[in-house]
Amino acid sequence: MDLGLQGGKVIVTGGTRGIGRRIAELLAEEGCDIALCARADSRVAAAVASLRKRGVRAVGSALNVRDGDRYGQWLSEACEALGGVDIFVANVSAGGGMDGKDSERDWYRNFEIDVLAAVRGCERLADAMKDSGRAAIVIVGEVLSGEAFGPPLAYNALKSTLSTYAKQLSHALAPSGIRVNAVAPGPALSGGGRWDVLEHADPGLYGAALRQHPLRRLSTADEIARYAVFLASPAASWVNGTQIPVDGGFSQRIGF
Repeated sequence: MDLGLQGGKVIVTGGTRGIGRRIAELLAEEGCDIALCARADSRVAAAVASLRKRGVRAVGSALNVRDGDRYGQWLSEACEALGGVDIFVANVSAGGGMDGKDSERDWYRNFEIDVLAAVRGCERLADAMKDSGRAAIVIVGEVLSGEAFGPPLAYNALKSTLSTYAKQLSHALAPSGIRVNAVAPGPALSGGGRWDVLEHADPGLYGAALRQHPLRRLSTADEIARYAVFLASPAASWVNGTQIPVDGGFSQRIGF
């Protein structure tokens, strides 16, 4: 199936590793030009070099999305470098605390990185996306934001904010031709992500997730990224305002 992504212009936050990196790679393989950001210069340089080998334009900058002014400036620079924007993937995340005793610092960190970075990106890019003709926003959420799994964490609670925001935003931007959806990964081994750390830092919780999972394994970054790319594509033109679990059946909710 042709996803209709050839020539697309994409901005991805947190695009140097894990699910975000794989989303960027798959979009590049579909013929999209990519702008990405992350905190580490070396990772940004490596990701950009890898994407360029796929024959597309790729640019990147090292920055902390908690710096709203710098982040906003970079979004404008990315639009200019790509010559516009068709797709925005709000992926960057602070991740979850590991001891179940989140401090106020954890709550502020997850709010500023997971929530505000998505909101600021959507608000800054919406005007530029109106003329796209195939505009799509994909927000990377978390299936456990709707589950009472594990200890209370700022990460899970604040990811649920993005579910509501995505739905509201989809209604607000639909008249401008911009679709908004969220993909909700289940526990995933994504190369340095939350569950990669938990495998060694909290083997009890990691083992509980494996036992609960009907497939008795965690997903890969690739399995999550493929669905995110589909949601971003014109092939999903009639999918709007949804948060779709991509968890191999891990969650316990029945959606009807």
